[in-house]
Amino acid sequence: MLSPAWTTDWMSEEGRRKLREYGIAPPRAASSRRALFGIERVACPQCGSEDTEVLSEFGSTACKALWRCKSCREPFDYFKCH
Repeated sequence: MLSPAWTTDWMSEEGRRKLREYGIAPPRAASSRRALFGIERVACPQCGSEDTEVLSEFGSTACKALWRCKSCREPFDYFKCH
C-alpha cells in the first residue's frame, strides 16, 4: 500500500504532455472530479478545443472517462483525477 496514496497531482508536465500526444486528455494539475460533472472543461487532445462533452464516466480503463469533442467530433479518453 502506498502511503501517502498516489495522486494525479504528482504527474509531471512531461507525463501530461505524453498523454496528450498519445490522444488522452491529461488531468489538470490540482483539479478535482468537477470535469466529470460539467463544471470544469476538458481540452480535446486532438484539436485543443474546450467545447467538449462527457459521454461516459467509464472509459477503456477504470482511470479514464470517455469524452467527445464538439468541434472536431473525435472521441477521446480523459485521465480521471485521483
